[in-house]
Amino acid sequence: MTAGRGCFALLVICFCGSAASAADQDEWNHPGLLRGRDLTPFGLFRLDMLPAHTVDARQDSFAVEVLTAYQNTFVMSDNVREYLETRNAIRQPLSRADADEILSMGRDAYYVDAEVGLIDVVIHKRLSTWWTSYVSLPYIGYGRGVLDNTIESFHDAVGFSQQGRDLVARNQFQMVYNVRGASFSQLAQTPGGWGDPVFGFRYSLPEPRYGWDVVFELAAKFAIDGERFLLSTGRDDYGTQLTLQRTWGRHAAYIAGSAVYYAGGPETPADEHQIIPTALLGYGFGITRNTTAILQAYASRSTVQDAEDVEELTENKYQLSIGLQQRVGHVQWSLAITENISNFSNTPDIGAQLGLAYFPIARR
Repeated sequence: MTAGRGCFALLVICFCGSAASAADQDEWNHPGLLRGRDLTPFGLFRLDMLPAHTVDARQDSFAVEVLTAYQNTFVMSDNVREYLETRNAIRQPLSRADADEILSMGRDAYYVDAEVGLIDVVIHKRLSTWWTSYVSLPYIGYGRGVLDNTIESFHDAVGFSQQGRDLVARNQFQMVYNVRGASFSQLAQTPGGWGDPVFGFRYSLPEPRYGWDVVFELAAKFAIDGERFLLSTGRDDYGTQLTLQRTWGRHAAYIAGSAVYYAGGPETPADEHQIIPTALLGYGFGITRNTTAILQAYASRSTVQDAEDVEELTENKYQLSIGLQQRVGHVQWSLAITENISNFSNTPDIGAQLGLAYFPIARR
């Protein structure tokens, strides 16, 4: 249990209260799944297919999105926690000696204490009635734990375990990693920068199939500036995604599946590549004609496989998001909270997402 669960409960109560008072409407706007990326520390730099939106637009029109997210991650392997419990520096940041000790354990080990902020600028261009192209430009920033105190206070208030947070200092940016021969360490905050651009094409079937709208997508991430620490893997990734949407009145259901060819990165041996599958399920409920509450679940395989000493790092990643979406004229916004729901040692503790999209030409 973590701080995010209290936020989830509050949002659910607000949604239910709003829905109970909403008047019935003849038409309901369902913009699709929340368009949030995977922000787990071991997978942030791979191609991650954004959930396809299903907003209609006129031919030859364009749209601009700005998607922002911020997450707090504090994870470590069991052997690192055992080491921190025995050292004589409680509530102190990792020293160079600590990092060297972790790297020389002779076993796989990792420690990540960081906050990550992401801004994705996405430009869509509709080519025809059914085809759309897009380019996504990500900016990645790194913080020093501004949420640490809030999370620890919440854990103390409700009696949850700190999961090792109380063994080190707050407000740090520190990463030490040595798994299957891939090794690096960073004990001070690092500057952010632009990540790898993503180019893609989206095809929407002209008519529903068995009541479901169908969207097919192809995308590629290009490492145009080579490998850059905590910004780019230096390798190109490719992916495909299929999204199904069905609406009935104020209700909407979504199913999405993707497969990404991941060419590897700093957290994997240099010659390793793999196919990473991801699945999304979502349910939307219209509070008003243009305001929707949405709940969606995310499941994906970890980028790190076959690491026997740190099985918790290789487990699948499961996250839950709950949020609001609204269309006002030419603008669409979304706000959501994302929480890990299983395998807490390889996913962020809690994250927040905010999305804004501008459509200069209205829908038909």
